[in-house]
Amino acid sequence: MRSVEQLLGHILEQAVVEGYLTSTAASEGPAHSAGFLGFQELVFQGQVPQGQVPQGQVPQEQALSGQWPLDDAVAVDLGTGGGVPGLVLAATTPWQWVLVDRGERRAIFLRWAVRQLGLEDRVEVRCVDAVDVGRGALRGRASLVTARGFAPPGPTAECAAPLLAEGGVLVVSEPPIATGHRWPDAGLGLLGLADAGSWVAGEVSGTASYQAMVRVESCPDRFPRRFARQTADPLF
Repeated sequence: MRSVEQLLGHILEQAVVEGYLTSTAASEGPAHSAGFLGFQELVFQGQVPQGQVPQGQVPQEQALSGQWPLDDAVAVDLGTGGGVPGLVLAATTPWQWVLVDRGERRAIFLRWAVRQLGLEDRVEVRCVDAVDVGRGALRGRASLVTARGFAPPGPTAECAAPLLAEGGVLVVSEPPIATGHRWPDAGLGLLGLADAGSWVAGEVSGTASYQAMVRVESCPDRFPRRFARQTADPLF
């Protein structure tokens, strides 16, 4: 019987054949995906939801690992594509996962992969636009949202923020060459998010960098806007 690691390796290789991943992304997929879990070690200084800090007091440092439920959490991966990071994390964590991709062929591939891994009881694949997910039953329910190469920063945050529960975390992987800080506090604040910190994790060919944001206030009902509007007039 194949191990989970062997099954994932076979699935990611098949994703290369189908054109959903590059060979490098497939070979480094498990390590790159594991890097997303670095948010559990973060401590951030920022806002907390209104009413939880006595008036006039400065919010204290908060440990994300202390806030984040680690057992029956709901996690959402936006733009899962060939399976990095969503499918890999679904196979290596105990949480309930929703893998979102609007491509029908990619969704069919992901459903096949979920069956190969025997994860049908806690992993769902949705072939739908991320905007529709943010306006549906998952709104405000996710403890974790992940994204790799989903969209530019503004649209990524706008699609993810409505999904997050109070204290929920958005984690994105940053491009190999990123100039400046791509997640401005003012823009995140419009969505009820705060910068929770960044980190790097080792990979086969070097290091990958990650950025986390935490929900500190409710996301306004007007978000997410339609994707065409987001790209034409991004929040940041």
